Amino acid sequence: MRPGGRASTAGRRTGHAQRVPSALLCPYSAENHSQKAGTMRIPSLLAAGVAALGLLAGSLAAPAPAAEAAPRARWLLVADPTARAVSVADASTGRITGALPGAVLGTHAGVIQMGHGRVAFVDEAGPRLDVVDIGSSGVPRIASSTPIPAVAGAWTRAGWISDDPGHRFVAVGSDIDGSTTQQVTIVDTRRQLARTATIRTSEVTLATTGERGTEEMETFLVGSPLRLVVTAGGRLDSYDVSAILGGDTAPAPVATTPLGAYPHGPVADARGTVIGSTLHDGIETVPLTRGGFGTSVSRAYPEPAVQSYRPRMAPDGETAVGTQTGTGPGAPTLLTSSSMHGSGVASVALGSGASTRAVVTPGYAAAVVTGGGVDTLSLVARGGAGLYDGTVTSVRLPALGQSPGAGSAARFLAASDDGSELFLSRAGTGSVLEIDVSGTTATVRGTIAVPSALADGGYLATVDPHQRPYDLSGR
Repeated sequence: MRPGGRASTAGRRTGHAQRVPSALLCPYSAENHSQKAGTMRIPSLLAAGVAALGLLAGSLAAPAPAAEAAPRARWLLVADPTARAVSVADASTGRITGALPGAVLGTHAGVIQMGHGRVAFVDEAGPRLDVVDIGSSGVPRIASSTPIPAVAGAWTRAGWISDDPGHRFVAVGSDIDGSTTQQVTIVDTRRQLARTATIRTSEVTLATTGERGTEEMETFLVGSPLRLVVTAGGRLDSYDVSAILGGDTAPAPVATTPLGAYPHGPVADARGTVIGSTLHDGIETVPLTRGGFGTSVSRAYPEPAVQSYRPRMAPDGETAVGTQTGTGPGAPTLLTSSSMHGSGVASVALGSGASTRAVVTPGYAAAVVTGGGVDTLSLVARGGAGLYDGTVTSVRLPALGQSPGAGSAARFLAASDDGSELFLSRAGTGSVLEIDVSGTTATVRGTIAVPSALADGGYLATVDPHQRPYDLSGR
């Protein structure tokens, strides 16, 4: 699709989807320790879930009247890369409002929130960087589509993407496995200008295997003047963005500083003054200076664990949150949070099983852990020091017809920016479970039917045009 073209409206229907009866999910533990036209919700699936829920939670209730009060002006982006499908749904009605036919959203790189209903992601069908505007009607429109040339070798996928604190520039980093020659494409979305630079990284002794190899290259667009910073194998390298956009295709670093082993989760404060990563054994953050880098701060994980899986920034723009797999007895899932501007770090055990990526809101962080065929949603309250280490409320979710088999445990969780709504996809169901959250009470509102099966769980992101972005990385 050319820049400025309109996407399909997916046969928008009139009226709103009928709400189906909700089920109040009662905590069973609360302790201090995580394409079709006009689609509507699916009463049959929810009814099955309610029946199961009555056995599991022992309580059913109608939603509070306030749950239907004011309309919510936010959208749910649903991607199914295996089906080459990206759809947008009205989060308050469940109606599919539009689609981007043929798009293959790169789920490793994720989606960047750029504000005012604008998002950016890599369409691996290109590959290209798509900047998409979701307007008041919920119809996605491609504002720009920038091809990504393969200058460092055969393209496999985008590794990490990032934008700057002004949400004008986007960096797309490659993930060419086993190579010390990578590439970054920088896009100026205002001038419709893009340049690609070759980036040199180094082999290191891998913390996971003890053998020589390469680590993933993370990207950041931070600092003043604006710099591209990448993880380059045991170090952070900083490059002059203006030089790259001016045509320097093989830039030399303007600054460098050591970095710990095995980065797998870029984090940056919302102002772009401090960056860091979740490493093999802990979290490291580094302040930016005009000349390069300040003194780094390293913190070990509070509990033995594998590095955080896809941390994300909290709405305060200063706290990073992610789920980890513990290495202790039972290998529990851990929800770990850390400060970008201090030494604070905390981990909370959520139970054993396969975990979703974490979501984080002003009042709580959450994840869904799947074990023994049961999905358990855990809400972890934000503590007094700003970390997410408060009371844990765990809730069993109803089983909504997912089929057994390889990959059937795959889930994806998304949250509204204010924390009032959660959305959970389940592999193979072609539906997204909607959950209202009020305090520590979670209420199933219904399900949204989507145009494809979500064979591997798919990908979800909420888009609120009124929310100021606070995360500079794709999530």
